Amino acid sequence: MGRRQERKQEKKRQRKKRGLLGISVLAVLCAGYLLTCSMTEKNTILDGVQINGTEVGGLTVEQAVDRVQTAFEEEYGEAVLTVNASGADYQVGMYPCLSIDAEGAAGKAMDYGHGSFLTRGAALLKSKVFGQDFVQNPQVGDEAALSDSIDASGLSSINTTVQTTYEVTGDSLVLHKGKTGVSVDKEKLTEEIRDAVAKADFDTVIESPMLTGQVEGTDIQAIYDEIHTKKSNATLDPDHDYKIVKSVKGISFDVDSARASFDAAAEGEDVVVPLKVKKPKITTRKLKKHLFKDKLGSCTTSVGGSGARISNVKLAAETLNGIILLPGETFSYNDALGERTTERGYQAAPAYSNGESVQEIGGGICQVSSTLYKATLLSNLKIVEHHNHSYVSSYIGIGMDATVSWGGPDYQFKNDTDYPIKIKASYSDGKVTCAIYGAKLDDTHVEMTAETLQVNSCGTVYQDDPDMDAGTSTVVSSGHDGYVVQTYRNIYDGSGKKISTKKEAYCVYRKKDRVVRVGTKEAAPAEDTTAADETTGSAPAAGDATGITE
Repeated sequence: MGRRQERKQEKKRQRKKRGLLGISVLAVLCAGYLLTCSMTEKNTILDGVQINGTEVGGLTVEQAVDRVQTAFEEEYGEAVLTVNASGADYQVGMYPCLSIDAEGAAGKAMDYGHGSFLTRGAALLKSKVFGQDFVQNPQVGDEAALSDSIDASGLSSINTTVQTTYEVTGDSLVLHKGKTGVSVDKEKLTEEIRDAVAKADFDTVIESPMLTGQVEGTDIQAIYDEIHTKKSNATLDPDHDYKIVKSVKGISFDVDSARASFDAAAEGEDVVVPLKVKKPKITTRKLKKHLFKDKLGSCTTSVGGSGARISNVKLAAETLNGIILLPGETFSYNDALGERTTERGYQAAPAYSNGESVQEIGGGICQVSSTLYKATLLSNLKIVEHHNHSYVSSYIGIGMDATVSWGGPDYQFKNDTDYPIKIKASYSDGKVTCAIYGAKLDDTHVEMTAETLQVNSCGTVYQDDPDMDAGTSTVVSSGHDGYVVQTYRNIYDGSGKKISTKKEAYCVYRKKDRVVRVGTKEAAPAEDTTAADETTGSAPAAGDATGITE
């Protein structure tokens, strides 16, 4: 065999040897790979696998979920997004509205390397050598929380649109005309925030989308209706224990003129509208100052008669005491006292009825009405209804009395002053007093006078009485002259100078004849004996005062 042939054989042997070696190595490698494939656990994640940079190799899915959630909370616990709106930056806290799909990420990690048997080894080798990181970005999981975070940042309150407003200053209405501006488009901003979160981009400043605002229309008539007030004086509220009701200024303005000025003004401009202001005559301050401060007039009369009559007078005075009349209100004596009944405490006492003295429930109350009548006159108040008695009253001056009867004559007067008035009435020590309190704003005073226009003298009427001895008489009732009287209300200033005189009441009083009962009984014939003449004596002459009783 030549050398060439030997060399060929040697090369063949070397190739065979290398082939066997390669097969051996391959066999070893295959065996090793198969061993590697068999080393992977089915219930744990391959070593070297990460989720968002957090090692989860060797963990179960549940363990991986916990670790990923913990890492998420650590990384995003203070996460914020910066939003720019109208040239200013606002910080939106993101953590309350963020979430992460930790279970989904852990599932993907677990799936890696747990496919077919022959692929497990390659996955394991790759994860060990190069690592395997599964990225799971956060997401907006709570839309309501995101909305709250946007609101909390102050973005929702951005609104440069200025609506029209107005204010009343002094005697002017100032209209602040609105101006168009912008506001945050919250819906679109929410979308952009959601996109940034999906990219895990918390560093880029988001430019907030904006909406153009709308200036609402201005109803000048509606503004007028809101501020317009009618002038009213301060007064008292009878439905709430007569508490003070404050005065109100009258306010108005020209609607058409105001509307024209407003329409001509530019956005953001102030329009000044002059107001028509009417001040009330009686302001709250004036009412407080003068309320029931002054005694306008008073009258006191002496009360006589039976205990029942005095009791009626006292009860009537107590009923009147404290009555308040507002300006323009009319007082009625009958309405104030009501029907005079025993249930109300009134008693039977002497009173005139058809010219005769009778026992009547409430007898005597006319003295109170008469006393109040004169006090009212001296207070210079307007008399609405007045009636004098049929006969002159003994307890008050002629023309100053006022008779009343339930269902009949009434006494009424009106508060024609600008302030409330109050009646004060009382009985004490045999006298009844009525006074009117209010606001006296000048130094005038009233004096009442009475002019007798006619006197109708009473006569005497004699009535025969067969039961009385002849030559004797008894006065049954006293007589009263009749009068026609005109009263006058005289007003004087502080110096005593008479300012005016006005006819007040025309009073007609009836006369009442004196009634005398005269005896007509004939005396029995006298026995003609000296002894009898000595003991009997002589009878009084007719008309002798010793034979008259009253």
